Amino acid sequence: MKMENSGSLEGHWNEGAQFDDEDDVTSSKDRSRVSSIPAEVMIQGDFLSIPQPKGWGCRHTLVVLGFTGLCVTYLNRINLSIAIVAMVAVNSSSPAGNDSEICPFPPDWNATSGDATIKGEFDWDPAIQGILLGCFFYGYAVSNFFGGLAVERYGSRIVLAFSVFVSSLASIVSPICARTSIGLFIGARVLSGLAQGPVFPCIHNLLATWNPPQDRARFGSVLFPGVNIGTILTLSLGGLMNESDFLGGWPSIFYVFGVLGILWCIPWLIFMRDSPQKHPKISREELNYIEAQGSTVRTTVRMKIPWRDVLTSVPYWTLIIIAWGDSFGFYTFLTEVPTYLKNIQHFGSADTGLTSALPHLAAALVSFGWGATADLLIARTSMSVTAVRKLSTGLGMYVASLSLVAMCFVDCNSTLAVVVLCVSVGVNACGSVGGAIAEQDIAPNLTAALKGISNTVGAVSGIVAPLITGLVTSDNQTIDAWRTVFLTAAVTYFVSCTAYLLFGTNKVQPWNLPKDERVKGKNKP
Repeated sequence: MKMENSGSLEGHWNEGAQFDDEDDVTSSKDRSRVSSIPAEVMIQGDFLSIPQPKGWGCRHTLVVLGFTGLCVTYLNRINLSIAIVAMVAVNSSSPAGNDSEICPFPPDWNATSGDATIKGEFDWDPAIQGILLGCFFYGYAVSNFFGGLAVERYGSRIVLAFSVFVSSLASIVSPICARTSIGLFIGARVLSGLAQGPVFPCIHNLLATWNPPQDRARFGSVLFPGVNIGTILTLSLGGLMNESDFLGGWPSIFYVFGVLGILWCIPWLIFMRDSPQKHPKISREELNYIEAQGSTVRTTVRMKIPWRDVLTSVPYWTLIIIAWGDSFGFYTFLTEVPTYLKNIQHFGSADTGLTSALPHLAAALVSFGWGATADLLIARTSMSVTAVRKLSTGLGMYVASLSLVAMCFVDCNSTLAVVVLCVSVGVNACGSVGGAIAEQDIAPNLTAALKGISNTVGAVSGIVAPLITGLVTSDNQTIDAWRTVFLTAAVTYFVSCTAYLLFGTNKVQPWNLPKDERVKGKNKP
């Protein structure tokens, strides 16, 4: 049956989402709560616009819970990046290479432990460390695609809660696994990755369901910095935990962050729903505003994925390319910077954690500020959403690329190295409201599945990046070796960004609608 609406919008609404009895996933009770959209709503471009609802709404609750959810997700995703600094014993022999390629050690540096207070209990060489840092992404790469399909079928609320719970549980058992066998430890990391695969399909699906395109930059710029804040907390607190006696030092990183993830699931399940129509506390004003946006927000229709259309879509392929490039650079920073600061710039464990967190603090601040700026550009200038998406992506990725080239020239200037890293990671955050959210724009009804595919590609780069770093720097912890690491990431940023700027768009694609709806649109007189 069709979803009826009164007033002057009836004709327009009937061009959008329609419900067959067998596909209608909204209960009759939910539908009875849907009020008619005010007749004075104006049509603006390809979406409908009515005044923003005032006050705190369910969309704001989504942002807060999504933000904290990403925080705890990253607490359990990158805990090994900082814990491994204390877990692994530093080889007492000098690194291979010429003296000009090795930074001088501080006067109080202890060559045996690498730190005056911490001795690592595991003898893992850089190649093994690269495998361990990347094995999370073995599971993550596999589950992104299937996680996206699970979200399309079961909804984001339950799937995300399950993901965070299992990942947190895997974190809690990680110290026991590591001390039992390296194989069991790898298994725990792979399980954590498998569990986290659906996280971003869930988040993007909810944003596409609850927010129209003109609001996504603003809400996304507040929600997605949860990644950066989670990273900051992991690296800064993790560095301090490494040097403490609390729960044995480095194991406390896995225990504490795992418990926090499990606790987060409680408010998420209480306060979140998959769609505005299913939320018991949503106001009529907020519901009307969301539903007035037509085809630019996800409907409650469950539709089959048009695989042929998706896989032959040039706009979508540009998002896959950018997912690879952006993720490769990001994961290079995320997993390898603590190792670089310790082995090349010779920071201690606590200093490594705190200093590694600074670039991500810069990213969080830039993301908050640029999200508001992007909204203003859309609302108060003649720039289109596509233009703002491309500006955000180009600014973020080109500056990051140039900064990585600059890293090749900082040599042993540790202060300059940290400043350049802050610029690179910080400005790159502009892209969080660029091509990174464009799946919501081009196909809001298929966001979870599309994000599952593109995030799978990005996750593979999370495997490749630390493997390349491990191979390049194995028995070769020198400035020259790390130049190769930085240049590889810089080129990847540049090429993928250029592809998106040339061929990307935010226009809703025809295959976003079921086939019968496309036919009706074409046959309309």
